[in-house]
Amino acid sequence: MSGYNSYKISEIRHLNDEIFVMAIEADVTVEPGQFFMLREPNTTDPMMGRPISVSDYKDGKLYFLIQIMGKGTELFSKKRPGDEILMMGPLGNGFKPVEGKCALLAGTAGIAPLLYLAKKLSVKPDLYVGYRSGSYYTEEFKDYVDNIYIATEDGSVGHKGYALDLLEAEKYEMTYVCGPMPMVKATVKKCPDADMQVSLEAYMGCGFGACMSCLCDTIGGRKGICKAGPVFSAKELIFNE
Repeated sequence: MSGYNSYKISEIRHLNDEIFVMAIEADVTVEPGQFFMLREPNTTDPMMGRPISVSDYKDGKLYFLIQIMGKGTELFSKKRPGDEILMMGPLGNGFKPVEGKCALLAGTAGIAPLLYLAKKLSVKPDLYVGYRSGSYYTEEFKDYVDNIYIATEDGSVGHKGYALDLLEAEKYEMTYVCGPMPMVKATVKKCPDADMQVSLEAYMGCGFGACMSCLCDTIGGRKGICKAGPVFSAKELIFNE
């Protein structure tokens, strides 16, 4: 891992008002669950990069599914094909594929890193994904998963409620989880005996453990999510109430 370098954007595709896909031309080696720090090159506001997990890598292009959350990601959303962007990575420790039938559990934009993972698993997994309203990006999974179960809080698509309502984690060899922290906590609490790997979302300043802004509690002490994670075994994590 070196510092930031400039890369060319090859595609921007908006899925709705808040979510878009960005493709960046890059010759890299990356594992499912790893992330890159992205920065807008034409401003120092914001100065820090934004951690974005890899959604897919194919044909020499990195794909990122990005939710507009603030000034940095809003700037990214206004980019156009041919524009340059600063990028550093890959960073962090990703998912560890296992043999056997697995489940993928995502909350909203937490679906992002699970596509590349689904492609790497030897047995097609089942996908469980929850949204507040409507759905997006699930069509990208159709060739790489057995079943897709969708839940929405308002009942507009699929089950009315949460994706976790539908999951029986104990029947899978491994459940891979990515989403907001409340969803991750609820999943671990509901399925304490299941084997799970969880990707934690957190604010990150540097992306490689120097700024100590993304610490989490584990049975081995406090660790930086960017360096020790973002993927952890659920049994390793300690969640404060």
